[in-house]
Amino acid sequence: MKRDQLSECGGCGAPERFFLHNLRHRASYRRLCTNCVLKNHQGLFCPICLEVFNEPPPPHQRLICLKCPSISHLSCPSSHLSQSFTCPLCSNPNFSFFSLADEKPKSTPDNPQGSTPEEDGDDDAGGKNDDKTSTKTRVINKEAAKALLAAAKIAAVSMTKAAAVAKLEAERRVKKLLWRRREPRGS
Repeated sequence: MKRDQLSECGGCGAPERFFLHNLRHRASYRRLCTNCVLKNHQGLFCPICLEVFNEPPPPHQRLICLKCPSISHLSCPSSHLSQSFTCPLCSNPNFSFFSLADEKPKSTPDNPQGSTPEEDGDDDAGGKNDDKTSTKTRVINKEAAKALLAAAKIAAVSMTKAAAVAKLEAERRVKKLLWRRREPRGS
């Protein structure tokens, strides 16, 4: 595998360098971005609150999307009176579970105004910098963090299952090899 392929999503090809998840998907090991993990594992989590299910909610406490296998808690969608539910992904084809927001740096105890040295006009020589362009940082908001956590949990479960299958296959091969060694050789 080329180094460039390691830094892009195996599903959509997005250059997600920091948020790729290793998982077994469709009989192969892949690196997928958070969006692709969630879009390809729709029945494993609630698309509204992004809670990953250990077990799906009981039928009387869930809604299933009319167009895909997404399962939502009965209490999560805003309008559940008619018992018809369309998940956010089916409602909007451009929907994204995970996106980083560009925000101006927030204030911290070390930096009370939330500005950067460039914005303050300071440069390395102690003089003033005339360029007052604001520096923005990419941040993970609460919803993006929930999506990232959900995708990470799904990937962890996927790899745990893949490891168990690989272990069983290795044990089967060892037994087969030992059995062959015990058989008498033909004369």
